[in-house]
Amino acid sequence: MARSEAQAMLRVARRDLRAARLLAVDEADEASWGFQMQQAIEKAFKAWILSSDLRAPFTHDIADLLQILSEQGVETTPYLQFSQFTLFAVQLRYDDDPEPLDLNRQHWLTVVQALLDEVDRRIEGRTS
Repeated sequence: MARSEAQAMLRVARRDLRAARLLAVDEADEASWGFQMQQAIEKAFKAWILSSDLRAPFTHDIADLLQILSEQGVETTPYLQFSQFTLFAVQLRYDDDPEPLDLNRQHWLTVVQALLDEVDRRIEGRTS
């Protein structure tokens, strides 16, 4: 059951990443793009947690999700960079004039795609 839930969550993460790709143009607000990125990252980590037969908590805080994975023995240091996207989940989403972070959208799209691919491999048991 956990594997199918994890796969479903990962499919939603991929949907969020596709939306972020559409918002990667300069004309789109960084806050809107960042929110979709944050959602993809959050759901990827929740899929990973679900694949470990744990319940995914109701949180948008990426650091909290990484802490759960760390407690399961996952080396989370390479994933700490994603924590900055938590800002997009709440603070920047409701700010009517957010200060831009000037993130390189193409770079982050590539990095998040790699994260989703890694989570997919872990769910399918193709890596330890």
